[in-house]
Amino acid sequence: MVRQGALGIVLALLVFIPARGDDPQKDEKKELTPKEKYQALLKEFAKEQNRIITEAQKLKDEEQQKAFQKYSGLGKEYAGRFVALAKDYTDDPVATDAYFWIVQNADGAKEHALAVTKVKSIIAEMPIKDLQTKLRTVRGASNDIVKAVIDRSEKDEDKSLANDLLGWAATNNPYVPAGQKAAKLLIERDPDNKAVDQLCMIMSQGYRKESVETLKVILEKTTKDSNKAAAALALGKSLYAHTDSLGDKPEEGDRVAAEAEKYFQLVINEYGEKSAAKRKEAEKELRSLRTLRVGKEAPEIKAEDLEGTEFKLSDYRGKVVLLDFWGHW
Repeated sequence: MVRQGALGIVLALLVFIPARGDDPQKDEKKELTPKEKYQALLKEFAKEQNRIITEAQKLKDEEQQKAFQKYSGLGKEYAGRFVALAKDYTDDPVATDAYFWIVQNADGAKEHALAVTKVKSIIAEMPIKDLQTKLRTVRGASNDIVKAVIDRSEKDEDKSLANDLLGWAATNNPYVPAGQKAAKLLIERDPDNKAVDQLCMIMSQGYRKESVETLKVILEKTTKDSNKAAAALALGKSLYAHTDSLGDKPEEGDRVAAEAEKYFQLVINEYGEKSAAKRKEAEKELRSLRTLRVGKEAPEIKAEDLEGTEFKLSDYRGKVVLLDFWGHW
């Protein structure tokens, strides 16, 4: 009897415990939030990028180039889906995120013009601190976007934050007309701005006459030692780069090199204590300028050839010599 009673209790429990498959709450799929949908789309995009790159590494020549082109154009394939997400949730922050994503990743897509229009409107209306955070996700912005940021900086009453917007516009894409305008406005209004250091670094890459003129204005106007050091270092590097094109004009090359040396010395002697990293870079550039620039006599090289015979570069003085430096790491 005891066994039968126990068995009856077990059977009763089994009757009243619902099977998992019959639980309607378990079967229903939870609706994703707008943010979760956006994150899922980003994840899918990244996964597809990785797949293309993995496949490209197995290919060669023309087929590999086609794979890389597909990788570069992948954003255009996803632009429509990001627009659809933005339109479904126009009042949610993901709409802003989606349009900014298209501007950054889908240049050339038919949806790109719409995204630029939306982003320009967002730039004009978004609280300035939130806008600064959002702009950090944008690299190499188009002239239209940079111009919209300049326009916003003109209207904002907080001049410090407005100048920071100019700093972004000047350094994000300094090669478009709006970027060049932003640089001039920034130097005019706030030459001590922290973005000026980065602007100087950008202008030091190669030689452009207008960049040299701008750097001289920065050096004159800023009162911040770190910005002065950045401007002087950039001037030296830019002028040094110019000497490379003056190998057939030795007198002019020497004149430009002397000017470059003056700015390197300025960094070392005047701002070296407060800008150790820039001083170290200036010292390195100065050594190179004095010994390795075009038109200088090549420094002596001693080594062994493939047969183990020692030789010196000076042994070949007066002859055309091709030096091929290589190694294994």
